[in-house]
Amino acid sequence: MTRYGIARFVGSWVSASGYRLRIKKVRKDRASVDFLNPRGAPVQRPYMGGAPSVKMIAQYDDYNGIFEVDLWEEDKGFILDLAHEYDCELDLERREALVPALTRYERDRFLDEWYSLFGPLDRFVRRNTQNKTLRSTATAPGS
Repeated sequence: MTRYGIARFVGSWVSASGYRLRIKKVRKDRASVDFLNPRGAPVQRPYMGGAPSVKMIAQYDDYNGIFEVDLWEEDKGFILDLAHEYDCELDLERREALVPALTRYERDRFLDEWYSLFGPLDRFVRRNTQNKTLRSTATAPGS
């Protein structure tokens, strides 16, 4: 099943190191994102007074295909950039993946010590149940 726009990012994703993303569409250019550690708990963000990494705002730019999650607040702190790939070449099974990059505003140098909160930046693949649904839909007779 081919998805377009922000729908490519919506769903549950997991990285090889066990970190998880839950992405829910709010409107055509905005989503709510939960970032969970390998135990399934939200990451506590000390630079935000210990706020959990849930219901974070993500902006989607349809023209450029850019999906950015504000890990603090807009125009401040860290940004999780996610690039979507339908069949990631780096994945042995060539699964659908989100490839992450973590950036921060240069003026926020004090955040350098907090990069490790977000674990190793492994690519995220759709949770298995979603991949099975996609495969069965794609291979269904008469499709």
